[in-house]
Amino acid sequence: MRTKNLWLYGIIAFSLFFIASSVLFRIFELDILPSQFFGALIGVVITAIITVLLLQGQTANEERRERSIKVFEKKQDIYYKFLEQLKEIIKDGQITIAAQAKNNNLDQNVDELKELLFQLGYIQMHTSEENADKIFERVVNIIQLMNDFNTEGQDKQKSLPKFYASLSEELFSIVSILKNDLYRIDSKPIEKERVEDLLRECNLFIETDEFNKYDVQRYFLDELQNQLISKGYPVKKEDFTQDISDYYAKARNRHRWYGFSFEIYTYPDTKKKIFFEIGIENNYYYGFRGENETSGFNPELIEVLENSLRGYKFQKNWIFTYSTRYELDFWKLNSKEFNRLKNPRKRDVLISEIVQEMETSIKAFIGSVEEV
Repeated sequence: MRTKNLWLYGIIAFSLFFIASSVLFRIFELDILPSQFFGALIGVVITAIITVLLLQGQTANEERRERSIKVFEKKQDIYYKFLEQLKEIIKDGQITIAAQAKNNNLDQNVDELKELLFQLGYIQMHTSEENADKIFERVVNIIQLMNDFNTEGQDKQKSLPKFYASLSEELFSIVSILKNDLYRIDSKPIEKERVEDLLRECNLFIETDEFNKYDVQRYFLDELQNQLISKGYPVKKEDFTQDISDYYAKARNRHRWYGFSFEIYTYPDTKKKIFFEIGIENNYYYGFRGENETSGFNPELIEVLENSLRGYKFQKNWIFTYSTRYELDFWKLNSKEFNRLKNPRKRDVLISEIVQEMETSIKAFIGSVEEV
């Protein structure tokens, strides 16, 4: 208490000393001293008020800035968790809903729908109503896309690029909305058609036990013809769509032994021609045939061919084999090579290897004919 009084007395004494000195040394005129004193006092008060207002404004700005940073960080966290939740649903290919068991308890499955609804609720808390509606609409579209895709069955392979292009369109739109809300940056999602074109170039493929047997066999015969033509063989391109349809139409007395053939050799002296024939039974077969049923191979040639064409079956006018290295049973559809034939990334190579095997036999046959 005594210390406080000393300070007060000191300030009063210093003030009186300052005033007396100002009057004594004519720093201030005595008659105008009161007005100068009050002017200085008013200046001090105004300065103090302005300082207080500036400090209050600075404090308010700092509080708003700190609050904005916290809100921004919270938004980032919520938006990230929402996209993570959406990613898990898309990875599953469906949205999981916990079912009620017989004991009236929910089973142990994760209820992704409830999780997603809560995430949408958090988003609605931190963004505008317009943005929340847009995001919810696109989430519904994504779920509908997955439901439609899951019901495609064997047609999934054909619809892959379109499905992922539509999925990308909805997902990129959600990201664009969230990005604009966070950073105030407008961004245009990649066009759906551009995404679809890019995905088609990637030869997307679903690894599944199911595949369209009609399309697979049609591709096999078409690509065989294409690759043989590219190697210079005189193949007249044929369409086997109807043959394939008839092939799978019934089990008993079914349509088979269809295919194509092309000339590989002409005898210089007799002008007789030899043809290479490829056809479908259960497995595919290929071999050598004369011009007609009576155009057989002479015994001497057959003897030579038996050494050069191992695994072939020899008849009077038909020398043929079923590939054991690249077996494809188009009736039972259980051959391991179907894993390659149904895969767009691998089937071209498979056909190329089959053509190479056939071409090796053709060269061996012609070499034996010319040797005899």
